[in-house]
Amino acid sequence: MTELDAWLYGSRVARFRARDLGRATPRVELEWDAGAARRWGHGSRVLSHLLPVDPDAPPPPARVSAWLDGLMPEGRIREHMAIDAGVDPENPVAFFRAYGGDTVGALVFVAPGAEPEPDRRPGTPLDDAGVGAMLRASVARAGGQGRAQRLTSSLPGMEPKIGLVRDGAGWRRAGADQPTTHILKVAREAGSPTADLVDTEAAALDLARRVGLTTIDAHVQTFDGERAIVVSRYDRAVAPGEPGVRRVHQEDAAQALGINTRDPERKFQHGRTLPSLARIARTLRDDGARPDGLLALTTLNLAVGNTDAHAKNVSVLRRADGTVALAPAYDVSMHLHHAHASRVFAMDVSGERDMDRITAAHLLAEGESWGLPRRRALRAVAATLDGLRTGLEEIDRDAHPGVGPEAWRTVEDRTDALRAGLPS
Repeated sequence: MTELDAWLYGSRVARFRARDLGRATPRVELEWDAGAARRWGHGSRVLSHLLPVDPDAPPPPARVSAWLDGLMPEGRIREHMAIDAGVDPENPVAFFRAYGGDTVGALVFVAPGAEPEPDRRPGTPLDDAGVGAMLRASVARAGGQGRAQRLTSSLPGMEPKIGLVRDGAGWRRAGADQPTTHILKVAREAGSPTADLVDTEAAALDLARRVGLTTIDAHVQTFDGERAIVVSRYDRAVAPGEPGVRRVHQEDAAQALGINTRDPERKFQHGRTLPSLARIARTLRDDGARPDGLLALTTLNLAVGNTDAHAKNVSVLRRADGTVALAPAYDVSMHLHHAHASRVFAMDVSGERDMDRITAAHLLAEGESWGLPRRRALRAVAATLDGLRTGLEEIDRDAHPGVGPEAWRTVEDRTDALRAGLPS
């Protein structure tokens, strides 16, 4: 049996146990700390929508496993990180024994009875060559080669990436239990069909900031010959005059809905009942948040041609005071300017998934199906498209040299077509 304590916002919230029981995949159990109910209240969803705090009724192990799996990398990256640490990749509790100091959100895993270390150490300084070496190591690890630089952060997804700390002195490599402030995702090889993916992601996030849908800063930078997108973490905050980095809790929609994404296709709806925009909207409403921002985010994803807006690319913030809000937009990119790109949206919009057939009317009908009054749905869609059109005119395209004219033109055309379908 493997055990770990989980801490959230400065107090112990639960203990996770993995029992082998002779199975290929261990049985994972969660035991709530009595103090969690006293601090946040019985039934609080401060940790997860899927796992309400209830010391008298532990959640089913299948739910616990699905939720923990959602914090882990996917595919070969997960496997090779587990090999690096000498643990079973099918055992999430063992995995977080090695990588539980910097997860997505605010959860910190420590040995039973221990407490997280305060974030007051500076980390190891890195120059461009040092960052470049870490990026190359992440690519090698994803391909099953090399173990020279073990990662310290558990970051979901299948793309090679690393977490680092950025401060006034430059880049630093965090210790195993230190929170990172930025994620660096490696660009695909020059000449590949999607070599511009990091460039269009930085541009799309620039547009999302102008529309008010994200707080993320993103740019493309080269470190010792290695191109990567540098993205600030919205689940980390640095308060002026205060030491260390503050963690902000979040969970993605797949976790909130209890979808186990070991099969990466489960992140997409593609005709299934789950995941769906309607269920994500219901989750927001059940937790006391307005779903208007989800409709605005869906509008943005359709306008920029982001086919990858799946359930793990939509998240909610779960704050220390128990309030919930849609997380800032992230992992938004432009895809439809490529001839080889799929034209299937990650989620159905009012029953339609062909991105060339989804109109403003579908968006409005989708919002109304969540219980939004038509006027509110129209306001969310129209404000997003109007802001996006203004953003396309004002954005400094020279700041995004890797985004070609066809990509910009595709976003302009899609934005104009959606706006033309709005009722007057």
